[in-house]
Amino acid sequence: MNPAMDVRLAQWARTVEDVERGYPLTFDDYLNDLDLRRTLDEVELSTEQLATLTAIDERFRGASYPAGSCVWGEENAAAEGWLPDVQWYYWRLPVHPGSAFRD
Repeated sequence: MNPAMDVRLAQWARTVEDVERGYPLTFDDYLNDLDLRRTLDEVELSTEQLATLTAIDERFRGASYPAGSCVWGEENAAAEGWLPDVQWYYWRLPVHPGSAFRD
């Protein structure tokens, strides 16, 4: 069990709660939150942590919609090697963005 990953999982869960309620932060903050999610793909998680991540991700899918393209931009996606079926979260936007996000 990796305690640092528990902290990141908790951060991702708080982000998803924000997305569910209406994302209150800016678009740049949202991009940073998605980058946090990517870090969870880059480490080995315990079975329990993976189950928690899967549940949080399902909530995120329910509170977001397909963006049609990578939110970081297709050029960045290509440069980083991100794929819509692997780093899927980079292709989603909050259903309820707040005013700071829309600005």
